[in-house]
Amino acid sequence: MNLIALAGMLAVVRSAAAAPAQKEKDSPRPYSSIGSQGVSYVGPGREATYDLTGPIIRIGLLAPLQGPRKADGKAIIAAAQLALHDASRRPLPGGRRVVLAMGDQSGPAWGRLGDVIIHLVLDEHVIAVVTSASGATTHLTEQIGNKIGVPILTLSTDATTTQIDLPWIFRLGPSDALQAKVIAQDIYRARGLQRVLLVTEHDHDGRVGGEEFQIAARLLGAPRPACLLINPLQPDSDSLLALLKTKSPQAIVFWARSENARKLLQQIRAGGVHTPIYLSQEAAQQGLGLGFLLPVAAVGQERESPGIWTVASGQAGSPLRERFARRYQLSTGMFPTPVAAEAYDAVQLIVQGLREAGPNRARVRDRIASVRDSSGVSGTISFDDEGNNRASLRLVRLR
Repeated sequence: MNLIALAGMLAVVRSAAAAPAQKEKDSPRPYSSIGSQGVSYVGPGREATYDLTGPIIRIGLLAPLQGPRKADGKAIIAAAQLALHDASRRPLPGGRRVVLAMGDQSGPAWGRLGDVIIHLVLDEHVIAVVTSASGATTHLTEQIGNKIGVPILTLSTDATTTQIDLPWIFRLGPSDALQAKVIAQDIYRARGLQRVLLVTEHDHDGRVGGEEFQIAARLLGAPRPACLLINPLQPDSDSLLALLKTKSPQAIVFWARSENARKLLQQIRAGGVHTPIYLSQEAAQQGLGLGFLLPVAAVGQERESPGIWTVASGQAGSPLRERFARRYQLSTGMFPTPVAAEAYDAVQLIVQGLREAGPNRARVRDRIASVRDSSGVSGTISFDDEGNNRASLRLVRLR
């Protein structure tokens, strides 16, 4: 029996004791609908009998709590905790209190991680789940969340998480395609460069991001970039240095995990290579070790310098973001990455849904789905009919 089937059976057994069974109808409506207005949820669960009970409401947060990605996890957690602190200034109706229920995504996706997700949903009774920037974690979470009926807000940039038209998934992170477009335009149009080395990990996230960058380059009529696939568990710096000598790239693009990007960047700089380097948003997390972003307004002034660049919301220099950045830095000693800002906004959206809809997963889902032009610290948030955030992007420089 596979994990998804097991999750469905567990949901049926446990929910029987918590809520009455849905009455059969002569002409039952489908649980979800895909049409000209996008995907919507028309199944059961909005009735008061499905409300979560008790004075404490939990928000599930999946993050790497150990191993090489621990720094990325700590940054997401810090942002989520700051969001809860801010939200507590306005008490929820009924004296309810919101807390985080942590889940460690460090284990294998189809092993221990599946158990962690099921525990959050069925044992902790979370109102919603926020996932990290990992596409693999998001895909597994959304399958379980869709089967049971739990809103999922993901920081992943993998657009395939929403392309399968599930009504319970919302993606805050910018798509790989949009990131690739912004980066490719800067390399090929703004700088007029031609020789590019694309470094991707041999896993789902690296493959999807790398393909999107190659498409973006092709649409601009640029030469096909030289490509290097690396083992995400043991990145090969020797192969990278060899390609740098033989290809002499004018720019390097990384679609990789932050800890691997850090290791390879150290080798590049130690080798005396000084070319513009571009990082996907997943690579530019806390584990990269470059925790300070220049203000967006300064990007144009330093366009001619090589530097290390990533992407952030087009409103990343807004007063709202700057206030958040100062408070986050005072709390953690670090400057927040774009992913950390998205984690803050994800928690705020869930809490706002709770204020408006009460402790009910389906009604909170409806409120999140209706978000349009909401000001967040990561930028203006607007979900389209498939659950994608339509925020614009621009380049920012890392120190």
